[in-house]
Amino acid sequence: MIRLDNVSKFYYSKGVIAAGFSKISLDFDVGEFVAITGESGSGKSTLLNVISGLDTYEEGEMYINGEETSHYTEKDFEDYRRKYIGNIFQNFNLVNSYTVYQNVELVLLLAGVKRRDAKKRANELIDRCGLHDYRNAKASKLSGGQKQRVAIARALAKDTPIIIADEPTGNLDSESAADIIKLLSEIARDKLVIIVTHNFDQVEPYITRKIKMHDGKVLEDTKYDREEYVSEEAKPTLAVANNIRFPSMVRLGVRNAFNIPVKFLLLTFVFIFVTLALIFEMSIYQSEVYENGLLGYNYYFSNTSENRLVIRQKADDNSYRALTDEDVKTLEKTPNVKIVEKYDVLMDNQATFEDERGNFYIYGIAQNLKNYEFGDLDYGRMPEKPNEILIATTKNSYTIPSSDKLIKEFMSTDLYKYSRAGWTRDDKHPFRVVGIKFIENSDSPVIRAYESIMYLDDSIIEEMRIDSNATFSRYKILFQDVTYSTDMMWPMFNILPSEAVESGTCWVSDDYNMYVKNGFNAQGKDLKIIVNNNYYDDELNLTVSKVYNKQSFTSAYQLENGQRFEDVKGFILVNDKDLNKLYDKESYQVCVFVDDAMQVDKTANDIRDLGYEVLIIRDTLYNDGEGAILQLLNKVIILGVAIVLLVISYFVIRIILKSRNVYYSTIRMLGANVGVSRGLLIIDMMVCAGIGYFVVVGALKLLNIWFSSTYILKTVTEFMTIPQYALVFAIVILISLIISVRYSSKLFKKSTMQTIKEEV
Repeated sequence: MIRLDNVSKFYYSKGVIAAGFSKISLDFDVGEFVAITGESGSGKSTLLNVISGLDTYEEGEMYINGEETSHYTEKDFEDYRRKYIGNIFQNFNLVNSYTVYQNVELVLLLAGVKRRDAKKRANELIDRCGLHDYRNAKASKLSGGQKQRVAIARALAKDTPIIIADEPTGNLDSESAADIIKLLSEIARDKLVIIVTHNFDQVEPYITRKIKMHDGKVLEDTKYDREEYVSEEAKPTLAVANNIRFPSMVRLGVRNAFNIPVKFLLLTFVFIFVTLALIFEMSIYQSEVYENGLLGYNYYFSNTSENRLVIRQKADDNSYRALTDEDVKTLEKTPNVKIVEKYDVLMDNQATFEDERGNFYIYGIAQNLKNYEFGDLDYGRMPEKPNEILIATTKNSYTIPSSDKLIKEFMSTDLYKYSRAGWTRDDKHPFRVVGIKFIENSDSPVIRAYESIMYLDDSIIEEMRIDSNATFSRYKILFQDVTYSTDMMWPMFNILPSEAVESGTCWVSDDYNMYVKNGFNAQGKDLKIIVNNNYYDDELNLTVSKVYNKQSFTSAYQLENGQRFEDVKGFILVNDKDLNKLYDKESYQVCVFVDDAMQVDKTANDIRDLGYEVLIIRDTLYNDGEGAILQLLNKVIILGVAIVLLVISYFVIRIILKSRNVYYSTIRMLGANVGVSRGLLIIDMMVCAGIGYFVVVGALKLLNIWFSSTYILKTVTEFMTIPQYALVFAIVILISLIISVRYSSKLFKKSTMQTIKEEV
């Protein structure tokens, strides 16, 4: 089976060449139990390493089943070890952080055995080696004899034709040693077992052959007649040498990430540092990009005038307080302040009016009539009644007719206001446009974002303010102990105001009967509306007073032209005054327009000095042209930071990973090739990198709850979006991959024995 023809092994160290052994010629076959003896330094272990493919040879030829091996590469020897060799080491070479079962299972998984089959085979071998009671014990907790039994079970798991044992009883007591030798003799009946030993008397009753070495040469080669231990049908059967299954590789890689807590914590800490550095660098730089932007657009603020500031103030409990008329007066006294709109929410919510036939409609920002400042009107007069509207608009507005005739018709047509976040049109209370003023864009900071400003009576502004609060609020319906949000199904759980519904009650359609636990009748059941927005939470407790049908619904609510009952079936009808209570709140955010946009920063600082928080809308804008350049520069800087972090991390992680050199050398000796070993290392590193990333992101989210005003946390919150978090995650994973590949290339470039000896 194995034949050595004048094989020699030499070592070169510091200019000195030494012979491990020289001119060895031996034959070995299945059914032999061979003991190699000799004093220390005689070349026994070196010969064993060459036979097992753990080390190379420099002279002569070693044949495996008649095939020459002098041309073998490291990969060829890996394949040879996988198919032919089961190693039992003097120092056991177990994975101490694994259990007995995991150590035996490991070699089976590396051979591509399915996990289910590996479990059955591993348990059989554990029982055979007398380790049933220690199946789940960590290898580090076992005695020497128990560890050696695990090593034997692991060697048998591969089912190779050759078992190589280097001083298998060297660290054992006499009783344990005798048990191990007897077990090996039983194994040798259908395998080739070669052991190196200093205690020949211990193995003499069992061996079939004795080879004695001295000074690198064979002095004695004696065969014993042990036919009772040799199977007549013994034939070399190669071990299964499939590639490891991907699920098994992932499982082992994840196991390796956690099985040494100190290593795991150190690696995770490194990746926490890398993630923090990337997130802080990216968020801070992006904040600078935004602060330098002068022109552009913003998805949140509809009115993006460079003159606009948004004001709010914190209360003693760190929440935001409602702003009063006194606050408005204080802000109006600030230098460079031109307009103060108490209800900032109106600035980003269009008011819409339309006639019954849809021939005329207007939309734009609603302002209090007292804020009108543009002088004499071009058409009509100033409003005198609550339902009269004055419009200031640009000459190119496409909602205002262009001819005198159409303008006259437009001003004599009843218009109806849409309310409650655009769901309904109030057809019972018509409005009339009684005055029109055409202005240039530059005449008003407000007109830049809208084509019309509608000046209205205080009472109408109050209604629109309530509607705007509804627009920018979120609500949920709690019915029968289950919470439903409006995005779950449409039109179920939407709300309509109705004067026909009594206060404290609501009407629902018969669809709600299906949600009733007992009785299938929603009438008389409790229903709760929960409202929240950025500044307050509120709720409304109601009782279902009627389960409506089409007839009863239309008695409480008038369908619009073209609207069908099926379009609104499922809506909740609520008393309009009850519903208004949820949204009729004080203003938490005030809008300020400055007179001179060049002084907006100074004005903002003056307002901050008064104790208010100020958002300059100009600083939130995004510009496509300049933004593209800044984004490119941002990517270059992030790449540079990533490279620096990669270099620093590599040297730190390299030191940490030295503790895993023995593990990866061990699995190579057990049959794992370089690719498998590298894959396990990559998975190990990626797990630590992923956990480090998510720890940072989770910690930042929690810290932002408690310390949201902290500059760095506020910056991260404002400027880190989901795509940017994804980019950071990709960079962190890429760094872990590069480090793994680089480190493994260094670790695996030498032979297994060189790696172990040098502990790279």
